[in-house]
Amino acid sequence: MSDLEKSGKVHKSGDPRSTIPDMTRRQFMFAGGAGALGLYLAGRGGSLLGARGSHDLVKDALQGRDAAYREAMGMAPASQQFMVNYFNSVGATYKALDFYETVYSRAPLADQFNLPLVRITKDFKIVPGTATHWAQTSSTTWEFYIQPGIMWSDGNELTANDYVETIRYSADPKHAWDFTFYWSGVIKNYTEAVAGKAPLSSVGVSVGSNKYTFVVTTEGPIAYIPIAMLYSMPLSAAGLAKYGNGLYNINPSTAITCGPYALKTFNPTAEVVVEPNTKYTGPFKPQIQYQIGKIYNGTPELPLFQTGQVDWTGPGTPLAPTDLIVAKKTPGLSSLKVDVNPQDFRIYYVFFQCTKPPFNNMKVRQAFAHSCDRNSIIKALLAPLAIPAYGYLMPGYPFAVSGPLEQYTNYDPDLAQKLLAEAGYPKGKGFPTITFSYPTAPSGLNPVLTESIVQALADGWNTTLFGGNTTLLLQQLLTSDFYTKMEAKPDTQLQMGFITYGMDYFDASNMLSIYKSEQMGGRHDWNSAQFDNLLAQGAAAFNTNKRQEIYTEAQILQTKEAPAVFIWHGLYGYLNWPYMQGEALAPNYLGYTGLEWPQFQPFSTNQEELYIGTTPKSYPRAGEGGLI
Repeated sequence: MSDLEKSGKVHKSGDPRSTIPDMTRRQFMFAGGAGALGLYLAGRGGSLLGARGSHDLVKDALQGRDAAYREAMGMAPASQQFMVNYFNSVGATYKALDFYETVYSRAPLADQFNLPLVRITKDFKIVPGTATHWAQTSSTTWEFYIQPGIMWSDGNELTANDYVETIRYSADPKHAWDFTFYWSGVIKNYTEAVAGKAPLSSVGVSVGSNKYTFVVTTEGPIAYIPIAMLYSMPLSAAGLAKYGNGLYNINPSTAITCGPYALKTFNPTAEVVVEPNTKYTGPFKPQIQYQIGKIYNGTPELPLFQTGQVDWTGPGTPLAPTDLIVAKKTPGLSSLKVDVNPQDFRIYYVFFQCTKPPFNNMKVRQAFAHSCDRNSIIKALLAPLAIPAYGYLMPGYPFAVSGPLEQYTNYDPDLAQKLLAEAGYPKGKGFPTITFSYPTAPSGLNPVLTESIVQALADGWNTTLFGGNTTLLLQQLLTSDFYTKMEAKPDTQLQMGFITYGMDYFDASNMLSIYKSEQMGGRHDWNSAQFDNLLAQGAAAFNTNKRQEIYTEAQILQTKEAPAVFIWHGLYGYLNWPYMQGEALAPNYLGYTGLEWPQFQPFSTNQEELYIGTTPKSYPRAGEGGLI
C-alpha cells in the first residue's frame, strides 16, 4: 500500500462539470474493477439490478450469461444482438483499424480490438478500463495498475509492455503517425523522438515494479494524464514485433485482439464486420454480439434507415438538418424521437497559414473574423443543429467561455474593412488571390453540405472584404490529402482551410492544445509563446478556479489574435428504431439524449449499456445477408 493510500487521501470521480477537481499533489484515483461496476450501476438508479439486487446477477446480465434475466429485461435473443451502421466513404481513405496506426484514415468499426487504461461514461466521467486504479507518484510521474489476466487472442497476456511499445511506436518518425500532437509536450522526450532527435527508448513510458504497472513520465506537472489516457488503446507488442506495424489487424487471419470483438470481415469498399472474441477475458462485455459497418459511396443515409438496411443514423455521418425536415414529414419516421447531443463538442473553423503573407498580419486575420456572418450561415444551412462559435470551446465544455470573446470575432463589416485597410489592403486593393481548401467530408458533415458551407463562406468574404471580386478560390481535396497538407512541417501547405476538431477527452487542455506552437507539436502554424505558457500553467494547476482563470486568459488571447475564424459548434441529430434500448440512450447530466461520444467504443461504458430489445416484426432489419 502506498503512503497516499495509508493517508486516506483518495480521490474518486466527481462532478463531470469539473473533470480536474481540487486535488492533492499526490492524487490517487481508485475504483475496484468489477465491484466499481456494480456501484456505478447502483449509482445510476439501480436500473439493472433486478429483483434479486445481486451484483453477480448484474455482471452476468451485462455479459450475456443469464438468458432468463435478459428476457425479463426485454432484451432480444443473442441472435438478434447485432448492430448495422452506415458509413459514407466519399473522400475517405480506409487504411487501418487501430488508432495508433492512423487516426485520420481509420476504417469503419475501428478500435474494437483493444482496451484502454480508462473509460468514459455518458456523463463524461472517467472510470477504470484495464487499469483498476492509478496514482500520481511524483510531480511528473503517473502509474497505472493493470488488471491481471486480460489475454490477447494469440495467447499472450496484456501487460504494461503493450502500452509502452504502442506509445513508442506512435513516436517513431519512420511510422509518421498522424496524431503526434496529442502527446507532444506532454510525455517526456516524445516531441524529440518524433523529430528523430531522441531514441524511442527515451520516451517517458516504461514498465514499473512489475509487468502490470505502466509508468508515464511527463515533461512537467500535468494534472490531466488520467483523462488523456482514454486514448491509450494498445496494439499488441508481440504483433508489432512480428509484423512491424499495426496493419496486422486488417486481416482476420493475423488480427490480434484483447477487446470484446474480433475481426470477421474487412472490405474497405463495402463492409467491415466484427464478431465476438471467443477468447475475451476483459472486465467489460457488451450485449451486442456483432457489429456490421456498411460502407456506401454517397448513398443517402435516411432511405437506408427507413428500409431497415441500417439500425440507426450513425455513427458514420449524422443526419443533416434537411434530413430531419424530411423525416418529420415521412410516414413511419415522423413519430420517431430525434436524439440530439454534442458528441465530441466539435468546433468548425477556418484556419490560416499564419507564418506567411498575407495571413502573417494579425489585422488581416482579424478582418476575416469580423466579416464572417456565421449566424446567417447557421440559419440558412445548419439550424437547428449548430451553435454560433465565438471561441474554440463549446458552451458546456470544461472551462469554456463565450461572452468575453464576442467582441473579437463578432460580425462587423465596417470594422473588418478598417482592419483590412490598416493592414495595407484598403477595400481589398492589392490583396493576393488565395486558395481556400477544404476536405471532401470533414467529420460530422456530408459532402453536399460541406460544399454549400464553404461556398457560402467564400462568397461572404469575397463580397464583404473584396467588393465581390473572386479573391478566394475554392479547392476540394480528398480528406487524407487535406490532412497531409495541413499538417506539413514546418509550415502548413494550405493558405487557408475549412476544418473541424472534436474532443479526445473532456478537458480544456485537450481542445486548446490544437493551437500549441508547432515546436510544441501543435496542429497549426500560429506560434504564441504566451499561449504555450498559459497551457503549461493550466496543465500543472490542480485548483479548479485557478484553471478557469488560466484557460479564460488563453481563450481571449487565441480569439483576439485570430489564427482562425471560429464559425459554429456542432449538434448532432440521430434517429433510432425503438428496438435500440438501454441506459446509454437516456438523458445525460446536460440533458442530451442518444448515444453520447464516443458512441459504441470499448473506451466508453455505452458499450455495455446498449442492447437490442425485443424486435417487433413491423420493423425490418438487415444483417450481413440482407433483410431478416
